[in-house]
Amino acid sequence: MKNSFSRFWIQVNRDKWLILLCIGLAFFAWQGIRKTIGLELPVSNITVDVAVPEGWAVWEKSVHRVNIEFRGSREDFRYMNNEQLKVVVPVANPEHGKEMTIKLSEKFLKNPTGAKVVSFSPSEIVVRLDQESERSLPVKAAIEGSLPAGLEIERIVCTPASVSVAGARQVLDEMENIHTEPVDLKDRKGSFKESVPIALPQAGRMRVAPDWVSVEFFIEAHSSTETFEKIPVRTMCAPGEKRQISVQPLTVEIIVQGQQQKIEKLRASDIFAYVACHDLTESAGYDLPVEVDLPTGLQLVKTEPAVVHIEIGTTH
Repeated sequence: MKNSFSRFWIQVNRDKWLILLCIGLAFFAWQGIRKTIGLELPVSNITVDVAVPEGWAVWEKSVHRVNIEFRGSREDFRYMNNEQLKVVVPVANPEHGKEMTIKLSEKFLKNPTGAKVVSFSPSEIVVRLDQESERSLPVKAAIEGSLPAGLEIERIVCTPASVSVAGARQVLDEMENIHTEPVDLKDRKGSFKESVPIALPQAGRMRVAPDWVSVEFFIEAHSSTETFEKIPVRTMCAPGEKRQISVQPLTVEIIVQGQQQKIEKLRASDIFAYVACHDLTESAGYDLPVEVDLPTGLQLVKTEPAVVHIEIGTTH
């Protein structure tokens, strides 16, 4: 035995450089193989669905998306993304309202690549099922962002006004309406209409018919009023008028309505109040209505007083 051991070490000592070379080559070969087939890649936000028998629906589930760590080759990962991956958890024998904890497994994963699952995060899902029901629910348009200054939503009309929703009875019983995906109001200049998908609640798996609706937004400008005091009343006479004309009172109060931005820019000097004296041939006293000219887009609400008294004297 001793002689055999001695001969072994003599042989090792004789071929030590060859042995070291083989170990080095094996190490580099392993590194190459590991880089080729042993890469690990995390993929986030993979959809988790629950497959239930006919007549049943998901009432609650603890996980809607999952993160998975994969191991595979560069070729396996080249085109991998979370859109092509999906976890479908089957429930064969459901019980009404019973809470079931199911450990996530690679066999539940729809994976068109050759990559293998290392781990799930979270590693399990808690599910409760209920019998399926169906209801007609009114549609409400969801919005995001805000309209430009000076504009507001007058009304929103969804067509159709209601849709048929199928899902877990407990979930449907608690719903008063169903919303669309958000419609962005940023940079909208006026009324508009567009098709919008229905936003399905996270609670359970639901079916909606139709799953798109037409949403029309009626938009109008903010309307505000402003009062302008002591606006002078001018007289509009025929060319060459020589008679002396006096006005009482000399000024009036004007109330103007219009888009808020235009009202904010309006100044008293932009308002022209007058009485028309063109056709008054007799030198006498008259009660005349006050006429008012305003910038485009603004409306006259009230003139106080609405009538003024003028005296037309004789020619000097």
